[in-house]
Amino acid sequence: MSQNKQALPNPAEAYQQLFDNVHAQVFLGKLASYGIQPTTEKEAADLFALAGKLRHVDSAEKQAAAHSRFGGAVSALDSVLGTSPAAVQQQVVVRNQAIKQAAAELAKDASVYNAVLSVKAAEAAILAGNS
Repeated sequence: MSQNKQALPNPAEAYQQLFDNVHAQVFLGKLASYGIQPTTEKEAADLFALAGKLRHVDSAEKQAAAHSRFGGAVSALDSVLGTSPAAVQQQVVVRNQAIKQAAAELAKDASVYNAVLSVKAAEAAILAGNS
């Protein structure tokens, strides 16, 4: 954890910092892994808007269309591996470990650490009725 003694940023700036430096990077990186890269700020904004709207859709149709020569093979393998409870459990373990590792790396960055503290302190104040 960070031992930074700096004052916390205001919650709005902290949220924007987390969005720009963490969420946006992960989101755009994931899209890039599918070959989708916005070429303008408007395209990036539209992709974020689409993601926000898709969050409210309850459907398996959210998955990106396969645009790969190997997409069929991956899907077939996933269908076989996905039926095994052990495979599903292993996928969950690997995913959770990756999330924990990413969080640990981000926590080493004092500005990210302080931004999280600021947002969480503001959230706690709102929940306590002190807003």
